[in-house]
Amino acid sequence: MKILKKLLILNIVIYMILAIVSPTMIYAAQKRYTYTDGSLAAYYGYDGLIQTLKKKHPNWTFTILDTGLDWNDVIKKETVAVHGRNLIYYTNGGSWVCSTCGDRLYDSGRWKCASETAVAYYMDPRNWINENNIFQFENLAYNGDVQNIEGVKKILSSVPWANKDKITYVNTEGKTVTLEKSYAQVIMEAAQEAGISPYHLAARIKQEQGAGSSASSTGAGTYGGYVGYYNFLNIKATGSNIIGNALNHAKVSGWNDPEKSIKGGAKFIAAEYITRGQSTLYLQKFDVDNTDGALYYHQYMQNVSAAVTEGQTVRTSYESMGLIDANLNFVIPVYNNMPQAVSPSPDGIKLVTENVKVTGDQISVREGKSTNYKEIVKLKKGTQLLRIETATIKEDGYYWDKIVLSDGRKGYIARDYIEKINDVTNANISAIVNTAVNLRNGPGINGTRVVTTLISGQALTVIETGKYQGLDGYNWSRVKLSNGTQGYLVSEFATEVNKSNYIIAYINCNEGSKVNIRSGVGTGNAIVTSLGKDTMVTVLQKSAGDANGYTWDKIVTSNGLEGYIANCYLRYEDKKDEQQKPTEQKPTEQKPTEEKPTEEKPNTNVNSDLFKIDGENIIAIPETKVSDIKKVYSKAVVKCENITLNDGDLIGTGNIVTVDKKKYTVVKLGDVNGDGVVNSGDSLVIKQHVADVRYITNTNYLKAADVNKDGKVNSGDSLITKQYVGEIGKITI
Repeated sequence: MKILKKLLILNIVIYMILAIVSPTMIYAAQKRYTYTDGSLAAYYGYDGLIQTLKKKHPNWTFTILDTGLDWNDVIKKETVAVHGRNLIYYTNGGSWVCSTCGDRLYDSGRWKCASETAVAYYMDPRNWINENNIFQFENLAYNGDVQNIEGVKKILSSVPWANKDKITYVNTEGKTVTLEKSYAQVIMEAAQEAGISPYHLAARIKQEQGAGSSASSTGAGTYGGYVGYYNFLNIKATGSNIIGNALNHAKVSGWNDPEKSIKGGAKFIAAEYITRGQSTLYLQKFDVDNTDGALYYHQYMQNVSAAVTEGQTVRTSYESMGLIDANLNFVIPVYNNMPQAVSPSPDGIKLVTENVKVTGDQISVREGKSTNYKEIVKLKKGTQLLRIETATIKEDGYYWDKIVLSDGRKGYIARDYIEKINDVTNANISAIVNTAVNLRNGPGINGTRVVTTLISGQALTVIETGKYQGLDGYNWSRVKLSNGTQGYLVSEFATEVNKSNYIIAYINCNEGSKVNIRSGVGTGNAIVTSLGKDTMVTVLQKSAGDANGYTWDKIVTSNGLEGYIANCYLRYEDKKDEQQKPTEQKPTEQKPTEEKPTEEKPNTNVNSDLFKIDGENIIAIPETKVSDIKKVYSKAVVKCENITLNDGDLIGTGNIVTVDKKKYTVVKLGDVNGDGVVNSGDSLVIKQHVADVRYITNTNYLKAADVNKDGKVNSGDSLITKQYVGEIGKITI
């Protein structure tokens, strides 16, 4: 059993069903059209690559998906918006790995968060429009003119456990039984019934279950507690117990033999992905098609390279069957504002922006990574340099790191003769980015690489200015982002905060909780990200709109995400106002007349089934408003942090209700994010908590998640909340 578990960990492509958080707005106008020569002239590099493939394979056709999405925004949404949305295998290091998460391990403990550079590399279609990698863009709808059982057998020919005439498996009683079908037959039938490519199914099963002598734990039928249950496609294989979660889904679904598992999994993929616009491996990995009205959340795979590797398997199968020139259709996405240069691989280097000093005397700086390259200059001991790349591979016996000389020239120096020192800075200026601009790992355009893209309104700190002037036609400033990332940008694109028209504010919520930032005004829009107490943001527009009883402000986060927030969750600190202190006047002392307040008694004639007081909490059902509280306690005051709510406002978990000077904290059953509305976002959070995908840690939110009030958060609470959202059930106190 331990061997099977290890095989799963080694072979599994991490698949995570990230359900739509809430009903969303359409993010961009999208369209699909048939490619013709020259139709992509406005997009750097596409035309030549597609035309080369068309010449070699005249029967191939190409459909263009014009996403209407900004390339830089897409990369942000796939990375900093949700860390862990894209993962890289743990053996990778350097610029493959997210600088914020570092060596933090995800899921099975063998995955790290992928960097922006890594995600851009895999997302840039221009890296993969070639003979070896084009099949990640293949349309995965069933194509009976091309796909047949012989092709499925070819894919399974290198898989000993699946390359048999009959399927032998263990039933739920632990007995070995035989199904009078082969895996190839079952896969072919499953594909025809679901309307998807059998080659896609076969390749994915091979990827998930491995090519060993037996299937992995989710396909063996012998895993403890789940004997006789199968999940060949690893549907719902997520969280800290990926095997258990996958097999629990199989048990709930009744997949008690391989045929049911494969056919059920095929229907799931068809319903959840193929018919929702995600009809290619690429689009299943990167949710950039908004057919279902949402983006980014509904991604089948976390492994950032999964679409590439599965596509290569399918291509090999087509070639071995002599079908490489068949009538195949490929869907190619394009984005707005893509860089002219193709997004590079992070291989061999790690991007940095840090200072070092020379530890030896007469140390050479060279034009390349070897002593064979021409020497640029010799440096004295103690010379300070800016390092912008660290090598991860030795060449000519050394790690050659890329550095910047004081005059802006770039070169390479052997790491044995330098050491890192503290940042050499000459400024500490709070600033706002005044336009979209690339942040580079060093000064200048030539010889540096883009670390990330900053957007207008993003806050940062300028830590060095005036040193690199006129380099490649610009003056450059060194800056630090809120997450510690450093880099260089053109100086004129950063404006001091006190000279900017933007306003700085801070998230105002309870310690340990987070506030959702939405893609539009109102809780009906998608969650862009969630921010904790005292996180700094820049306000782009005050009072951008009203919805759900709140006034919403448009903001940009310090990591470059735009969105909207209910402004009762913002604390403004206008430094201009602070500079104008009022003249202090000593107030006239007046002794107030003391009157003993009359204790307010509840109006017992009013039906209070909407809420009840339980110790320090007011427990309420989803429909409860401020006016409902006041019908029972007429003098009650309800506040969202320091903002008094109006009678028509919904109360939310974490709100404070004051009655006769006593304060109660609201626990609204089902409202686990404190926005007062119980919707699919709350249902998902409870579901993920139960499945060990992520945890609810705030005490009041945990109480709100316990909708059946049995003292624990479990699948029963998840089901009740789901039924309430679907208007087929109620939540009561």
